[in-house]
Amino acid sequence: MKKILLPVLVPSLIMTGFAEAATVYSNKEGTKLDLYGRVEAKIGNEWTTEHNSAANLTGRLGVDAQQKIDDTFTVLGKMEWQVNTQKNDTESSDDTWKIRYAYAGVEANKYGKAMIGRTRNPMYQWMSITDRYMNFTSNVYSNWVGTRIDSSYQWNRQDGTIQYEYLGHNVDLRAAYLMGNGAGDSTVDNGYMGSLGYTIKTTLFDKVLTIKPVIAWQKLTKDPKNTTLSGNYTDYIQEGVGVRVSYDKAYLGVNVGKQKYERLNASDRKYDALDTLAEYWFTKQVALRGGYSQLIEKENDDYAHRKQWLIEAEYKLKKDIHLSTTYIRDERDDYESPENLWVLGVRYDF
Repeated sequence: MKKILLPVLVPSLIMTGFAEAATVYSNKEGTKLDLYGRVEAKIGNEWTTEHNSAANLTGRLGVDAQQKIDDTFTVLGKMEWQVNTQKNDTESSDDTWKIRYAYAGVEANKYGKAMIGRTRNPMYQWMSITDRYMNFTSNVYSNWVGTRIDSSYQWNRQDGTIQYEYLGHNVDLRAAYLMGNGAGDSTVDNGYMGSLGYTIKTTLFDKVLTIKPVIAWQKLTKDPKNTTLSGNYTDYIQEGVGVRVSYDKAYLGVNVGKQKYERLNASDRKYDALDTLAEYWFTKQVALRGGYSQLIEKENDDYAHRKQWLIEAEYKLKKDIHLSTTYIRDERDDYESPENLWVLGVRYDF
């Protein structure tokens, strides 16, 4: 049996610079516990309310656990927290320790895995196509769900999710049922999600070309008569299609999506989303990426909630130590003029 005490290990991980998740406990019975995390420092004006220049330090800490039952089945669990380090945080007003993922499940080798809790939901297979920036997350997906439908919703995760995933024969299938966490006045009553991807690999000029198209769909339902949320919203529907293409040192991702909020005694609110990203690695250490994203409300005279151009340069000092700089040109119809935003960041993943 191999056993390492956490109070001794955590400081050593931070000081010595482990590059990957470390196994902190394992035994002959098939129990395994891995610890991983991130420390990230940024300066810039992208996240502040008035776009004033500021500094910010955040981190993440996660635990992956598994217990092998036999040659087919493994019980698994995951807990991951966002760690805010500043008393008056300019980027987030959430608690110091904010839960990101928390779930338990069973994996059955080639038959896939089932989980329950706060998972990385099926929509992320589609959203992840363009989620490759070091200092930016595109905000054209599932907008306002947290204030209109489910207060536990955060971009690609929410409470009370029952999820199944299968990956095999080039197929990536993910499906989920949302039953909420019981906080009936501020969370979803029920919902459904699904995504399907298929990977195609071929050779072009002696180099591997990989293409993966993805389709995704979700519907969330909320009783507007029993809610502390805004707007008398009853249903939220999102549809998305995208493709990722990798060839040698180049990568291209394109996502197109639609969102619709249905309301009680009011007209629907509909939005069209576009998100694109191109990336090229000049060496194993130096990369340049950029793209364009927009969110347009069609029934409101094509009101532009977001039109953003981005460019980012990354330098890998070590395998898991990243230096990066990001520029964002942010145009919105409620801005008098476009905002010029910037971030300088350093990230250490362990």
